[in-house]
Amino acid sequence: MESSLKKINPAIRRYIGNEILPQYQQLKGHANTHITDVIRRSLKIAENLDNINLNMVYVIAAYHDLGRLVDNETHHLESAKMLRADQTLKTFFSPVEIKTMAEAVEDHRASLPHDPRSLYGKIVSSADRSCDITEILIRAYDYNKTLHPDFTEEETIENIRLVLRGKYIPGAYGAKKMYFKNPEFEEFLKQVDDITSTPEKFYQIQTEFNRHRFASSPSAQNHKITTPKPTQLPQSEK
Repeated sequence: MESSLKKINPAIRRYIGNEILPQYQQLKGHANTHITDVIRRSLKIAENLDNINLNMVYVIAAYHDLGRLVDNETHHLESAKMLRADQTLKTFFSPVEIKTMAEAVEDHRASLPHDPRSLYGKIVSSADRSCDITEILIRAYDYNKTLHPDFTEEETIENIRLVLRGKYIPGAYGAKKMYFKNPEFEEFLKQVDDITSTPEKFYQIQTEFNRHRFASSPSAQNHKITTPKPTQLPQSEK
């Protein structure tokens, strides 16, 4: 990503790096790592396209989830409001560019019933689709624990499984919102379909993953996701 970042206006990079990105540290499951990944993937996509403003791509990716500070359910709209209201950005971009960036942020969410209105929206929407199963399991688990603190562990894990299947199995809305050919994403979809195929299988995988993640060593990032033979869930989950 470093070569792409060198093409970004240094003043924009400093502003985003000092004032915008640190705000994500307040969001559990949406820390700087996720945003940095979306920025990296956005720039990688954009570099292969013609007539694309990389400064705009960078800002869109940096802002796309900032609205989660206000409300998770409408974060795409809140993020766009924050971008439109940013007076510093108006010193770098024209009103038309601000409008295009805000619309791209509004359109990035996979669950929306319509496609993004611009190529910029398609870039960030595609870049927001992670191909890393470990990232998905971490974010989904942390988010569910925050959203449903009263759930038992079994209820939390089953809810994650249902959400992942509703979003990523073939034909689901999340699987459709990739607008550029990406073999890694196609393989990721197959893996999600496999590990979430039954409650028993996913319970065993998520539990083993959490054990490695929360142990002092090794970290979850070094733990390879496997697909063991199904095991029985605890009696409360049957």
